Amino acid sequence: MKISIVIPTYNSQKTVRKAIDSVLKQKFLRSKFEVIVINDGSTDNTLNIIKSYGKKIKIINQKNQGVVKATNKGFKVASGDYVIKLDADDFFRKNALKIMAEVLRKNSKIDFVYSDYYEKSYNGRLKIISTKNNIFNTVGSGIMFKRDKLAKQGFYRRNIKFPEYDLLLKILKKWHGYHIAKPLFYYVRRKDSITANKKWVKEALKELEKIHYKEIQNIKKIRKY
Repeated sequence: MKISIVIPTYNSQKTVRKAIDSVLKQKFLRSKFEVIVINDGSTDNTLNIIKSYGKKIKIINQKNQGVVKATNKGFKVASGDYVIKLDADDFFRKNALKIMAEVLRKNSKIDFVYSDYYEKSYNGRLKIISTKNNIFNTVGSGIMFKRDKLAKQGFYRRNIKFPEYDLLLKILKKWHGYHIAKPLFYYVRRKDSITANKKWVKEALKELEKIHYKEIQNIKKIRKY
């Protein structure tokens, strides 16, 4: 068993160190996971920061292509049995990998694992977001998949605004997921985040409705941004 943690990053000099450190400090055997950082054409000091980790992480540099293509690149080169995405401005709790991987290891029928999480708002306030009764409360970070299953699905759909929800809509009735009723990571909301743009979010939801026109009720369950 090995886990591949994929961190796509673009101009994340203020946050990427905390994200990487949260992985390297996991209560999990270091030989059992790899950290893949995709530098998506950053123009700030991001590349120098991630290079400072040396052989502790695997770095892939590419021209700016967007977070979806960057994430897919990480998934494709991953050598782990399980893969999980961590956005460069989010970070794990120390036991996240251990708890998630144990579920997948012990139950061959489970295809992916997701958990509750802490949401850190613009003003620094924390609240726990439960995903128990609504998987669409999840975000792009923090869902651990069996890599071979995800590969057969084709990873994330390209050229779509909400690839994480598009994927869930495709697999929800075909795959078996498992909910962990503990907050295992921190999702940090930023004022300059794309999801802070209400017009963009509205367009993203409309896009999903066109593709998954039979899943309108589930699309309405997607968390509010």
